[in-house]
Amino acid sequence: MHFYPHITKYLSQVETLMETGLSTQDERVYGLLIPFLKRGGKRIRPSLCFICCGAVGGRYGDVVEPASIIELFHNFTLVHDDIEDDSQFRRGEPTLHVSYGIPMALNSGDALYTFLWERLVSLKIDPDMLLQMQKLYARSFKRVVDGQGVELSWIKNGRFDITEEEYLTMINGKTSALMGLSCEIGAFVAKANSGTLAALRDYGEKIGTAFQVQDDVLNITGNFDKYKKEIGGDISEGKRTLMVVHCLERADNSDKKKLIEVLSSHSKKQGDINVAIHILNKYDSITYAKNISNELIADAKLGLSCLKPSVDKDALLAIADYVVKRES
Repeated sequence: MHFYPHITKYLSQVETLMETGLSTQDERVYGLLIPFLKRGGKRIRPSLCFICCGAVGGRYGDVVEPASIIELFHNFTLVHDDIEDDSQFRRGEPTLHVSYGIPMALNSGDALYTFLWERLVSLKIDPDMLLQMQKLYARSFKRVVDGQGVELSWIKNGRFDITEEEYLTMINGKTSALMGLSCEIGAFVAKANSGTLAALRDYGEKIGTAFQVQDDVLNITGNFDKYKKEIGGDISEGKRTLMVVHCLERADNSDKKKLIEVLSSHSKKQGDINVAIHILNKYDSITYAKNISNELIADAKLGLSCLKPSVDKDALLAIADYVVKRES
């Protein structure tokens, strides 16, 4: 992403802070994590922290450590999600559990989680402000884990009668909560008023939901060289995406039965994946998901009316557009 060059310096500070902090830890426990972080990623969450801080008159430098903590938590969830989903690739390379086994990958995720909490409780800011921040982090982290747990329960229990409302509620936790937190923490550090905090969090959560829906679309329509994850992996994992929910509510009995069979089989055969994609296309479910993403982005951008014109407001508008236009 190239629409926030004004914060490149501070994003580099986040990278350095994460890597230098982990490099002081026991290599036997934390050794897998620095190479994992160096695989890169969009760093959209710390970017939102900086941009929302600047958008309300704050100083970017004040949010480097809080932003790094959010990015560490995000990477912790990626390690564990890959294990739970048995994903084979992350950012174009084999996932940690594929390369090192589940026990090592699982413990590395746990280590990262304890490390970031140690950093959070040690922030050198006003104690009352720190307590409020910790509550914001804890509430959002819980929503992420709860959302992931709900999705896993659907798969474990073989549930396919998921409503669109249930799906969106799950995603609002699993994916959107951390995007919303990123925006809220940036503005909170800058001492924005409660109305602005709420507006920016809402913006973050809406682009977070749109981000996930677009990610699900890319998982079956994208190009591996750009997407950096296996195409059709969500179908093999049996995920109840918005496209699947939409399709199952509209498909005839034959197509519904076949789609459920493919999703339940966890097949990695390209033929089975193609059958599922054909059914999703037949009921315009992929187009429907894209339209929902666009609607969410439009609403998110309207919510930024509380901000004065600035380079940071322009960046927030550009990030919103990027979410639905990205190919990776």
